[in-house]
Amino acid sequence: MEEIELRELIEILIKGKKLIAIITIAAILVAGVYSFLILKPTYKAQMVLMTSNLGNVDKNTNIDPSSVDKLLDAMSQLPSMNRETYRQQIKLPEVISKTIEDLNLQDKYSVSDLASRIELETIDNTQMITIGMESGDPEEAAEIVNKLGENFTAFVSEKTLESANTSFDYIKNQMEIEKQKYEEALLELGEVLSRPRGAQELELELKSSFEQITLYKSNLNDLEIKKASLEKAIEESSKYSSNRGSMVVRPNLGESFNISFDDTNKVLKVDLAETEGRIESTKKQIAQLQEHIEELQLEYQDKKFEEDIVKQKVDINKQTYESFVAKYEELRVRETAKVGELSISVVSYAYPPTSPSGPNKTLNLAIATILGLMVGVFVTFFKAYWESSTKEELPDGGSANN
Repeated sequence: MEEIELRELIEILIKGKKLIAIITIAAILVAGVYSFLILKPTYKAQMVLMTSNLGNVDKNTNIDPSSVDKLLDAMSQLPSMNRETYRQQIKLPEVISKTIEDLNLQDKYSVSDLASRIELETIDNTQMITIGMESGDPEEAAEIVNKLGENFTAFVSEKTLESANTSFDYIKNQMEIEKQKYEEALLELGEVLSRPRGAQELELELKSSFEQITLYKSNLNDLEIKKASLEKAIEESSKYSSNRGSMVVRPNLGESFNISFDDTNKVLKVDLAETEGRIESTKKQIAQLQEHIEELQLEYQDKKFEEDIVKQKVDINKQTYESFVAKYEELRVRETAKVGELSISVVSYAYPPTSPSGPNKTLNLAIATILGLMVGVFVTFFKAYWESSTKEELPDGGSANN
């Protein structure tokens, strides 16, 4: 294969410059006629929406993760929505179909056709979404975009309201159930507390018994001390009676009488016997009272445990009911305030554009020029190749017709 030098390529282009120019001019003329005379101008209308993620706004971050409040917060929370979620919902068949129906465009657009002509853009670092559409009729483009934005806003508000109403109805019904449980627990507690010999009564009886046994023990201690004193006195009296016999006492009246140590000893022994009897009696009373206290303690623990269980049940039902009441009031305020309508709002409506957005005539002419040059160069090289190959096939001095 013979190598083609750069000089030969340039010579071929120079020789075919007229052909290249003709083809390029023809392409430009065709593109110009098509762009200026055949293609109709299109107009782009745009509407701007502002989104708000209310699902994150109403989160309660100060709740106990183990409490019923977390469950209620999760059930009543608005759906978490971001720009991409909203953007994907704008072209939902329900929204597009409603727009076509409202504008009586059934004969002109199908749901899929209109959806394909809607352009959606998200503006970086903002919560805004742009809805756009190109059409040959600027009034129609603006009308469709505005109606689509309105229907989408209504759709989002409706769905948010449906979600809130579902949570509201559930919370309301469950609140009545929890109220009934709370009232039943209160009745059960009242019944337990009204029973004879309840925990409070037993506690008072135990307190009285402890005070009584303390008194008995104090008396026993005094009797033990008295017993020891009597025993010592008897011992001393016995010593005196064996040594001295009796004692003569002369009062101030002048009369005299004898006191025998034996009589004194007898009195002391009688007193000692009485004291010992009282000691034994006191010990028996203490033992009986101690046994009674043990029985009271067992009974008190059983009654106290039963009451504590019921009280705990009442407290749990009360807290649960109060949580439902608080969440019910929160949802009621949310429903009254129409929070769903705040999730998305219109920043700017679309107005009929006055300047066409297409076709881009300058771009079309530029593309036609490049294509014309490429086709012209290709045709020139092909023509030169064809001529050179034809000459090589003919015999020397011959002609193409021989």
